[in-house]
Amino acid sequence: MKRIDIPPLSKEAWFFIGLTITSIIVLFNGVNLVPRVDNNFFFSNTDPQFKDENSISRLFKRRDSLLIINAIGPITSKNYLENVHELSESLLKLAGIAGVKSVARGPSSLEDAIKGPLWNRLLISKDQKSTNIIVFLKDPFIHAVIPSIEKLTRESSRDDFQLIMSGPPYIVELISRHLLKDLRVFSFLVLLIFGVIVLFIFRSTVILLGAVISCISASMWTLMLAHMLGIKIGLLTANLATIVFVLTLSHIIFLTYNWKYVCSTPDHSSPVEKAVHLTISPSFWSMMTTFLGFLSLLSVPAQPLKELGASGMAGALVALSVAYGVYPAFLRLVEPSTSKNNALDRYQEKMGAFLEQRKKITVTGIFILFFLALPGIWKANTDPSLISFFTKNSQLERGLTYIDHHGGSSPLILVVKTNNGEKLDTDQSYHQLWGLQHSLEQYSQVGSVVSLPVLMAEAKRSILASLLSWADLLNILQQPHFEGIARSFITDDHQEGLFLLRMNESNRKMSRLEVIDEIKKKVCAHGFVPELVGGIYSLQGHLAKLVAKSIIFGLGQLIIIFALIAWLISKSIRIAFAIVLSICVIPVIVLGTIGWLGIPLDIISAPACNIALGLGIDSMIHMVRAYRRQAHQDKDNARTWAEIRHRFWQPVLTFTLVMVLGFGIFSFSEFPSTQRFGLAVVFGAIIASLTALFVMPTAALLNYSSSSQAYSKWLGVLPNKKSSS
Repeated sequence: MKRIDIPPLSKEAWFFIGLTITSIIVLFNGVNLVPRVDNNFFFSNTDPQFKDENSISRLFKRRDSLLIINAIGPITSKNYLENVHELSESLLKLAGIAGVKSVARGPSSLEDAIKGPLWNRLLISKDQKSTNIIVFLKDPFIHAVIPSIEKLTRESSRDDFQLIMSGPPYIVELISRHLLKDLRVFSFLVLLIFGVIVLFIFRSTVILLGAVISCISASMWTLMLAHMLGIKIGLLTANLATIVFVLTLSHIIFLTYNWKYVCSTPDHSSPVEKAVHLTISPSFWSMMTTFLGFLSLLSVPAQPLKELGASGMAGALVALSVAYGVYPAFLRLVEPSTSKNNALDRYQEKMGAFLEQRKKITVTGIFILFFLALPGIWKANTDPSLISFFTKNSQLERGLTYIDHHGGSSPLILVVKTNNGEKLDTDQSYHQLWGLQHSLEQYSQVGSVVSLPVLMAEAKRSILASLLSWADLLNILQQPHFEGIARSFITDDHQEGLFLLRMNESNRKMSRLEVIDEIKKKVCAHGFVPELVGGIYSLQGHLAKLVAKSIIFGLGQLIIIFALIAWLISKSIRIAFAIVLSICVIPVIVLGTIGWLGIPLDIISAPACNIALGLGIDSMIHMVRAYRRQAHQDKDNARTWAEIRHRFWQPVLTFTLVMVLGFGIFSFSEFPSTQRFGLAVVFGAIIASLTALFVMPTAALLNYSSSSQAYSKWLGVLPNKKSSS
């Protein structure tokens, strides 16, 4: 292999290298790169969907920060009960734990727990083959204490005493860990793979150095800017660095191929400046489409999507600025001879000829796939369970599924009051509440229910308490001596009561909001009014609705905006229509295929379609701008489009290769949502490239008055190799 010499770098190039190194130091010392996800990561406190959560917190004493440790084993054996007692006492010694309830701490005995209305629902599984250890956490110490609890459970586990952890704080902590691991591993792998691809394609270490410096700088500066804007690394922004890296590389690839094109022309003086002149306008419009795509996310009242929208807008601006402000300093150091054809170019030309001869099959296949995928959009699962966030059949997923089947895994809070305005401290309301309790427990979507009548029934098991009136007993249980436990289930004025439901997530056929509507009907049927609904189950239901809305209406708005941009760029209704038709194909095929395959479309994987759509419009904009320039020289539209496609299929497919390999890395994540995001982008990138190269020119030719002749010529014409050089 011929040795590649590295030319001396210019002062400008050294400046950008030094600036990048300085930025790395500042980033790692001044920006918290640890993804942080808390219990309220679905919405911010100011979002409308969080209104009920805030109201419930004001009315009741909430203890949501709890873990459930499910202990599987022979629960009646002496050894099992000793293990529960030992683990309970060890947990209480850990800093950050407010309290522990188990069959060894709370009820007087295992028999008492099984017979007790409250303890049975809290601690005993439905099959009586396991018991729960409820661990209450102190909010400021949640993230710090979970590793200690995990270590303790590992050390305490035995063959006859198997421990499974669950609960919102633990699930949130695991999601945060997966995101951090992905951020570290994928940042390295993306840099390595993209670097190898750039070096292999352009055969220049200076181009490689310039691309790496530019992409790293863009990613770092975007993270810094997001930090300055108060945007933390979270559920969706954990992938921000990779997205900005790819956006920057997109501009670089098209700029470099235009530079190679200029170098191949007879007059190739100042090739970098001419390449910048050819590329800057379509790159600007490509940036605008990406910018507007992220801007559309700001209207969605879901905190992760809004954060991704704001940081993505910043990333789109930074990517364009760096690609044209930093990269040309390195490209000027490369000799024009680098652009001469090598073995790779000749291989790519053969591939181009192969695709050229089969473009009719390609166009037909894409439209067949479009119509087959269309019904699948309505089958898309935008409301998957929390369990789907973890690898199927993994130990953790099996453990969460077991807990879900034996008491429910996702909390739902229901606040009710009587429909006639009476207080809940009377015998009549007591019987009404019990009726609602039994009705909810019989509903298949509900795992377990704890409420005011359950608490009161447990208290009345005491002989002394049984002599007190309902109202007097309530007042006693609201006192600090009893930890104000009644205040967790009834308001101080005794007007509103709280039901804490643990919902089943496995095998759910309806959406969460539909399930909640069914529960509300049961509440009304028993003479109550559902005042407030909260908990993670409800928040996820609202989030799923917003994700579906953002996919359908968000993409619709983007297509309208892109249609306007397409008209501004092309100055032709005909070409603008062709672009709109083409970009509609991409989301339909991606979403429809996901729907038919039954792949969960959660909040992390949903934005993949927007990214794929941006890729398609990006390539189309570059091709349309080149078409407008060449159309002035050749009035034969079929031949002109063939020339444009022949010139651009190489950069388009090169960028697609980068996308496939780069986002394909995500498939190796241990976090299924990240896997789905990466694979959706990969699939969308392939569809986008084929659509840009074949569907868009075909649609443009079909709009001529002599469409049949133009289309027939397009299918048969080959590019003029002399003019395309």
